[in-house]
Amino acid sequence: MPELLVKEEKVNEFFDALECMRDRNADKEKQLQACVNVNKTIAHFVERPKREMKKQLQAFRNSNKMRKLQAYNGGVTSGDLPQIIQDNISVLMDSDVRIDGAHKALFDFTQSVETLDYFEIATLSNGIKFKKLAEGEKVPIYGMTGDWLQVPIEKDGAALAFSEEVIKWRKIWRVVDKLKEFRFAHFKKEADDFGTLLSIAGQLGVSAGYFQAFDSASGTAEEKTIRTLNAGYVKLTQKLKERPYGDMTRPEVVLVASPLKSDVLDVALNTLIQPTAGSKLRINKPITVLYSWNEKLLPDPNKALMVLPGRRMQWTEQGTMQNYNYADPMSLMYATAYYNWHGEGIGDSDQVLTVNLA
Repeated sequence: MPELLVKEEKVNEFFDALECMRDRNADKEKQLQACVNVNKTIAHFVERPKREMKKQLQAFRNSNKMRKLQAYNGGVTSGDLPQIIQDNISVLMDSDVRIDGAHKALFDFTQSVETLDYFEIATLSNGIKFKKLAEGEKVPIYGMTGDWLQVPIEKDGAALAFSEEVIKWRKIWRVVDKLKEFRFAHFKKEADDFGTLLSIAGQLGVSAGYFQAFDSASGTAEEKTIRTLNAGYVKLTQKLKERPYGDMTRPEVVLVASPLKSDVLDVALNTLIQPTAGSKLRINKPITVLYSWNEKLLPDPNKALMVLPGRRMQWTEQGTMQNYNYADPMSLMYATAYYNWHGEGIGDSDQVLTVNLA
């Protein structure tokens, strides 16, 4: 099923609005409304994958099983649900709507303040403790103390241009192809930002001797991988056991790996149910594997990142895509620029453990 920018019966209306925007003699009120209509249509198309990932997050939270979906941790509110339901059929049938959202499955969405160009993540525990009180003794009061990481909220942007020929002859296929390229670039930039952050967190651990080497004992590649992942899980959770992250005996963690390692990892993961032939080894820890081709996230495909998701790994986004319009009478080009404000940070790099798979 082809991915539609607008319904077939609405194509003429879309181009009528484009023509109205570039017509300097058009009524200003009509011109403004035309801008609104075109920009809403484009923004709806570009952000469709984001709504798809929000549905995945809903399914993930309802099932409470990370293994089922690559969840998108994206600040879903009740107001999003009608749109999510409305897009359900068309989005699931579109062949190129799904995008690599593994990076955001690892971060908690946090609410930011529109008037500030940053948000903060606590980097140290405030040391709050409960104590037995003697009769008449006052409870101790703890303030908002400790260190905080200030995460900047930055602007990303790009522009689309529509030529006179595209508008005049109503070449809808040219518009759709260009918008798909624009949409891919938007989410690729976002994935690179998150990926770079996670990669740096993993490298910090390696430089401090905090990583998991590949098992060197005898056995098949799958058996060595099983021992490596089990050992990495223990190392990660033991390191974090004193942090205010909840029970670290069996938390769910995520292994982000290259698809080049999918064959051996898929066999190793299947041993959750049935050990490999002739072996009693199995992965006995709650580990979910997410695959990604992003080279900013995984510059070396022989290394993976084992991550305790959420907690002090957080991101925010301010508002929806903003857009501005511009018509150039010298080239008969109509341009519309889009901007997106977001920030992401890791307050505790120990939540990311590098695992050597080679």
